Amino acid sequence: MNSPLQQRGAVLIVALVFMLIIAVLGVASMRNATMQERMAGNNKDVNIAFQAAEAAVREAETAMTALSSIDFDGSDGLYLSCPDQTDTTTACSEPDWQQRDSVGWKVIGDDIPDVSRQPEYIIEQISATIDPGASLDSDRTISTQGYYRVTARGFGQSDRTMAVLTTTYRREEN
Repeated sequence: MNSPLQQRGAVLIVALVFMLIIAVLGVASMRNATMQERMAGNNKDVNIAFQAAEAAVREAETAMTALSSIDFDGSDGLYLSCPDQTDTTTACSEPDWQQRDSVGWKVIGDDIPDVSRQPEYIIEQISATIDPGASLDSDRTISTQGYYRVTARGFGQSDRTMAVLTTTYRREEN
């Protein structure tokens, strides 16, 4: 038989091993929870930026109703979509959506809460094209349609979050 002096400490070692395992599991669980919280926060920020960009698209579409009297001269967010990349005309030099400065962008009129910057948009007038469904009779006038490209960008709560949306808008010319 073993004496009681030889058995002392075995329970302590087993308890320490179990405590170490529980501590490792606890740290792993906390890291997992922290990572999930960060992902949820980033997802919320991207969603806010997307909604802000949607608001800018909607405002640009509303502004389309007055386009017959607006000159696309490269100011106030109104540009021409020029096929020649070397064209240096002011009306053809729309801003790059990746640039963080707001030069050349039209800031929306409504104040969107909880964003780092207000959403912005530009409208590009695409050259009028012939209606592909029109008749080719020589005595009939071929109607042209106005095409516009709207590029909008919205920002989230963080200044590092930006969502960019582009849409094409068509309307009948009078």
